Amino acid sequence: MVATAARRRTPFKGRSLVAVGLLAFLAVAALVVWRRSVGVATAKAIAMASDRKRMLESERKTLGRDIRDAQSRKRVMAEAEKRLGFHVAPDSQTRMLAAPAKAP
Repeated sequence: MVATAARRRTPFKGRSLVAVGLLAFLAVAALVVWRRSVGVATAKAIAMASDRKRMLESERKTLGRDIRDAQSRKRVMAEAEKRLGFHVAPDSQTRMLAAPAKAP
């Protein structure tokens, strides 16, 4: 019985040590592959977000330009003449009024 008790307490030997080393290597390799795949997916998501940001900024600039164009006096006058039948009054029909002076 003494021989069996001593045999159970001995550290890993031979095949057991190789198996544990192989399992540790496989675990580390799996972690590396997983980390790289997560990194690739994150990089792809960042690239897509960057492309979307550039597209939205371009659209914002285009819309801002369209708004400024629509608010311009030339465009407003043309639309008023076309839709509402307005016309620019000649000088004979306009009067210039002075602003009242402010009291000190």
